Amino acid sequence: MTTTLRMPVTAPGRLPVLGHAIQMRRRPREFLLSLQSGEAVTTIRLGRETVYVINDPELIRQAIRDPDTFGKGGPITERFRTMFGNGLGISDGDFHRRQRALIQPAFHHTKILHYASIMTGAAAAMVDRWQDGGRLAVDREMGDLALTSVTKAMFSADTNVDRAQFMAATTVVLGGLFRRVVDASGLLTRLPTPGNLRYRGAVDHVRRTIDQLINDYRASGADHGDLLSMMLLARGEDGAPAMSDQQVHDEVVTFFIAGAESIANTLAWVFHELATHPDVERRLHAEVDEVLAGRPAEYRDIPALEYTRRVVNETLRMRTQGWALSRFTKTATEIGDYHIPANASIMYSPHALNHNPAFHPDPERFDPDRWSPERAKDIPRGAFIPFGTGSHTCIGEPFALTEMVVTLATVAARWRLLSVPGHHPRPKFAFTMPVNALPMTAQRRDPGRRLPPRLGVNAPTGA
Repeated sequence: MTTTLRMPVTAPGRLPVLGHAIQMRRRPREFLLSLQSGEAVTTIRLGRETVYVINDPELIRQAIRDPDTFGKGGPITERFRTMFGNGLGISDGDFHRRQRALIQPAFHHTKILHYASIMTGAAAAMVDRWQDGGRLAVDREMGDLALTSVTKAMFSADTNVDRAQFMAATTVVLGGLFRRVVDASGLLTRLPTPGNLRYRGAVDHVRRTIDQLINDYRASGADHGDLLSMMLLARGEDGAPAMSDQQVHDEVVTFFIAGAESIANTLAWVFHELATHPDVERRLHAEVDEVLAGRPAEYRDIPALEYTRRVVNETLRMRTQGWALSRFTKTATEIGDYHIPANASIMYSPHALNHNPAFHPDPERFDPDRWSPERAKDIPRGAFIPFGTGSHTCIGEPFALTEMVVTLATVAARWRLLSVPGHHPRPKFAFTMPVNALPMTAQRRDPGRRLPPRLGVNAPTGA
């Protein structure tokens, strides 16, 4: 039987000239989630551009596993390119495969073991500094920790990088990127407003810092055994450097901004979720007490930290690090029973998928047990892809998961982080989902003492 192809319908609420750009800018969560309850493929307008939004997890999986038809591009990817250049997160085709092959050895199992020792040391040093009853800015603590780990993995040599200033600049850049993605006309982000000037200054700072590090490494010629050395010393068949300094720069920007920021955001939200879900916290503490007995977590502990990994997965679902991603069609194609023309912009929303009750029952409930083996098998393929899938799966996935599990277990083995009464954290307006502020009170744990009930626990906040 021949299937009759159809053209997707346009989402309601389109405005003249701007299309759906205001909805994407002001209410991305609600708008993208509303599309999940309609057609498997719909269209929206961002200014004059028609964007095909895929809402079905199996169709999304089909699209992103077919890079020969659905290439890297579209309104989000192309605006990202202004910051990330042609790094792994943006590049496509044969060039992407070549770059991935060159960089993949840096994420071999033996390298992850080395990175894990860095993560353990950094997490242990962090919790050693905390004071019982002290007030912590947990979002900043996690940001500094994630940047420390990625900096040491990227640059093992001594550097003069001001880590706090660099992390602050990456945060400004990510917030500004989202505004540029949803600014259909491009006019608002070109105005000399304080926010736009701050964004440009942050971009300049990030680029100058990375360029200086590359220049310093090139000048020394030494192999420091780190990721930057590996990229700079890689050689092609003709013996020439396999990557230009510009390409190395683009890869470093991608790892720093996409890697450190997403890990830091997820870890911050983990501790908020634990503070507002005492039953989850008790189970987590019971596990880390049995496995760690108060010591820092190491890579070898990860298989035994099964519930800890469930908590991380549920945070990745609940606090998805990315509202939407995009592709473009290299040729006219069909997906499901929909026709998509050539050179069309494609968009899909991991966040909306992760909050669709058809795939994740009771999606606003923080429930790590949905990742138990018996329940996880019922989640459709493509309905939970925090690191992507196919040839563009995030190369840093093992790095990120290792750091999040090691850090969460190391902190939980020795500390409780208590919510500050009256403070309700919210996501910032950014492409990822950073918390606006997360002050918490550190309480030293006695692993042998039963946890008392919390008083005045804040109600869980929506994403």
